[in-house]
Amino acid sequence: MKNCQLHAGLILLLILAGAGLQRAAAQSTYFIGSGSVDILDTYLSQEKFRGDVLTLLNVRENRKTITVSGQDDASTVTMPAKWSTVVQSQLQLFTAKDRDDNESMLGGTYNLMVGRYRSWTLFADCLRLQAGGVANLGVGGLYNTRNSNNPAQARLSLLVMPSAIATYDFRLLGPNFTEKFGKSRLRYEVDVPLAGIAFSPNYGQSYYEIFAQGNYDHNAVPTTFVSQPTFRQMLTLTQRIAPRLTLSIGYLGDYQQLRVNNLKQHVLSHSVLLGFSKTL
Repeated sequence: MKNCQLHAGLILLLILAGAGLQRAAAQSTYFIGSGSVDILDTYLSQEKFRGDVLTLLNVRENRKTITVSGQDDASTVTMPAKWSTVVQSQLQLFTAKDRDDNESMLGGTYNLMVGRYRSWTLFADCLRLQAGGVANLGVGGLYNTRNSNNPAQARLSLLVMPSAIATYDFRLLGPNFTEKFGKSRLRYEVDVPLAGIAFSPNYGQSYYEIFAQGNYDHNAVPTTFVSQPTFRQMLTLTQRIAPRLTLSIGYLGDYQQLRVNNLKQHVLSHSVLLGFSKTL
């Protein structure tokens, strides 16, 4: 790519000679996935539940480009900005049973993740590394079909997560295919826990006590990577297969865990993803 091979001195000259204008571009990818889930919530049951999960996910990256103009139109260069914002909206619905097939657990979680990243490019812009942080807002709930007392459990948390993304563009098929449809893109993202706040009833406390009687008992709990070791990773392969159609396949591992108020809960899911993309 010619723009990738411009001499650093020419770019510096253009920056000094002209003014920088920024335009925002957004890449949005929609995924649907299915897989397995492992559930534990000691407020509802001491048993572990295993079952199926349905995942709906939208990943949208907003990244500005900087247009630097020289003294003539031929010396205009468009460069991506160093900072970008990634917004992810994730809904998971699951159903699971215990080992003896006596109890069922139904539930769902919704996570809104807003991340801010600084990027670096290597190897003629083929490899892009991003590092930053994500604010992860999670809501949801579980329902045990067998419990008559306290059959449901609510989920509400806000977690700050350091995050990193690596994106690599490469030629998957022959040069004719690459010339027509572009390179393939491999993307890996990992989010790890840092600190946050979560809602949880205390051990032996009912929701009636919390909301009807107003008995607060350490129900808004500050958390760290020790008490809320939530971990998330995603690997996708993306390829444009038609002028207006870009497909993605991938894997999502989302491990949401919480240990507070003498209670343990986790929702560990593994999903195979299929998605399509569009540029806005």
